[in-house]
Amino acid sequence: MRFEAAELLTTGQCPLSCKYCYIPKVPAMQALHADIIKGLEDGSFLENLKKIVGNNLSYLSFWGTEPALTLPLLKTKLDDIERMFPKAKNISFSTSMVMPEPIIDFAKALEERNMKLDLQVSLDGPKFIVDANRFPGASEKIPAAILKFVTDMQGTAVNVDLHWKPTLTIDNIRSMNERPEEIDEYINFFRNLEGEIKKINTSSNVHMREGGYILSLAVPGKFTSGDGTIFAEFLRKLHDKGYESAYTSRLKRIINFTDELGEKRRMFTCSGGDSNVGVGDSLHICHRSFYLNDPRYVEAVLDKENIENWDVSIFNQGLVDHLKSWYMPSVDDELKLQNFDYILRGYHDFWQLKIASIEVMARELALAGQADPLFLTNKDYSSLFAIFMAVAHSCPMEAVLNTGSLQLTPVSMIRMFGNGAFRELIKTI
Repeated sequence: MRFEAAELLTTGQCPLSCKYCYIPKVPAMQALHADIIKGLEDGSFLENLKKIVGNNLSYLSFWGTEPALTLPLLKTKLDDIERMFPKAKNISFSTSMVMPEPIIDFAKALEERNMKLDLQVSLDGPKFIVDANRFPGASEKIPAAILKFVTDMQGTAVNVDLHWKPTLTIDNIRSMNERPEEIDEYINFFRNLEGEIKKINTSSNVHMREGGYILSLAVPGKFTSGDGTIFAEFLRKLHDKGYESAYTSRLKRIINFTDELGEKRRMFTCSGGDSNVGVGDSLHICHRSFYLNDPRYVEAVLDKENIENWDVSIFNQGLVDHLKSWYMPSVDDELKLQNFDYILRGYHDFWQLKIASIEVMARELALAGQADPLFLTNKDYSSLFAIFMAVAHSCPMEAVLNTGSLQLTPVSMIRMFGNGAFRELIKTI
């Protein structure tokens, strides 16, 4: 196996409980967090990473919950990272930015190491969105922390790429449909923040991705056909105002690079299990399955009712056992590692089953009155939709967690885009 990027498990606790987080929060995570710290301190996690990627690692990201919790420890491991992975020149993580000081200190530690920091901030938008999704006051606290970070990078040689990760729930979308002026408020929130950063930033080393506030949906999600109609209405209003979504860009990419779909599939699919893997005390396709190999965590989730921030209806022992058998091999089990690589190559290199199954599901939903009737009469439309769903929503772990199979796209996503949303995307390009 040859991987050039890896997601290292670095945390097991989080100070927040965001509305749409894919990680069910349970008290058992305190013990998991302690074990993760031990694995980082004694070097076993880095040794596991070395066994998987060897000297090929170029991109290292920190994942789990909130990475700022262990950045002080990870800062002391930078010498080891440089020694063990001499090609590693990019370090990244996604943060809520509620704890800016450890992030600032870690960034400054990269200054003399010729390492770039790719910093993704989870910021969903103005008060009516982010305060509801995350915590009261988030719309003020997070931007203030971002501005402090940029201010503290001035006068340093730290190379930083800064961008946002806005996520919308169906409730957020419904709200903006009812009050379209909120769409402008959403866009202007990010534009104003970008303007404030430009005033502060005079460093040629600190780069901000302008326009990086293009929204994406909260997943996992059990979307209905009604949700799909609401989403289509939202895209129509968004496009009428001259704005785009992340999905507009993804469809444009497919159209612009159609000739590459057959030869260079890795341009389009998720990198999980292809050029990138997750590593902790075992191997993972990506960070989405961290913790699921720990029985303490699984049992705690299954025993707890009404977990506020996550729909755990797909969370069952049989599925977890299936994941552990095939998608979380020990780094020392050569046979299981080969099986892992073989299965993932099938996902990334062969699309016929995925595309065909999406076309069939879309037609069946249309026959049942739960999707666009155009799927029944226009083969080209149906085929393009299937390619878009297979490519623009390529996530092997999302597929397994929702369907039990790498090759099957969750029906809820077909409902979400197959009730007018895809038509709106086509219109705008």
